Formats: sequence, structure tokens, C-alpha cells
Amino acid sequence: MTRQTRTLPIKRAAHVYLVQDGKMLLVTERMDDGAIFYGLPGGKALAGESLADAAVRQVRVETGLTVTDLRFVSLLEGEMLTGTSNECYANFARFTANFEGTLNPTDPEVLGCEWVPFDQVLNLVRFGPPPEVEERNPLIWVPTRDFLSGTPRTYYPI
Repeated sequence: MTRQTRTLPIKRAAHVYLVQDGKMLLVTERMDDGAIFYGLPGGKALAGESLADAAVRQVRVETGLTVTDLRFVSLLEGEMLTGTSNECYANFARFTANFEGTLNPTDPEVLGCEWVPFDQVLNLVRFGPPPEVEERNPLIWVPTRDFLSGTPRTYYPI
């Protein structure tokens, strides 16, 4: 008897919780359907790039800020978006860091950056259509919810 297996693409990404005076920095982007999406600064790792290096690079491009003293917070890992065209195996890291500089995003996909009070962050997250987009998957935001409540775990299996 032959065991069937399937190969999933691996999606590696890193995001940084930048916190100042009880507020978290979020970036805004326009989704393909025209909706405004609020997200964490960070994004996909390039081939051969560590998650930490991806976090530093992506924050610089998306916000203009330079991050230092990156500190690991959590890893979200597992199969995601099963049965959709964006099905993947996800390795998503979350960090905190010190930062300096002036907000000045250079990423053409980023509309802007905004310091959002902790109690308003999850109200800005839009779940729902299209469900095959990982940014709109509620699982992505569980580590952030826990971080905001002061109870982050280091590992989140999907």
C-alpha cells in the first residue's frame, strides 16, 4: 500500500510588535478588493534570509524605522488555508525590538503607519472575505491578542 503525501509551499514571515506609550505601530495597506488592511510591520522572508533579518528589513521598508535588539516573542506554525489556492505551511515569527527613526514608509504597498492604542488594535483587524488570504485569517491574530493582554505564548501550532 502506498502512502499518499502532498507537498506544500512554505511561507516564512516575521513581524515586529513596536510599542510606545501603550500604543502599537500598525501599517495600512490596500487589499486587492480595495479594503484597507491594518497589519503588523514585517513580512515575507527572502530565500536564505533568517526570520530575524527579514523582520529588520521589512520594518525598515514598511515604516522607515530602524530596529535593534530584536527579541523573540512567538512562532505560529503549521498548515494554513488548506483547500485554497494559497494553501501553505506557515512559519510566522513575532518579535519585539527597540527602534529609532522617523515614520517614512518606502514600500509602495504601504499607505501609512499609525500608532494605535492597545485596546483598539484588534478592532481594526478585518477578518473575512476573501478567506484564502492569510492576513484575514483569525489564527494570524491570536499571538497578537495574547501579546496585547500580556499573556503571549512562545509557540502557536495551527
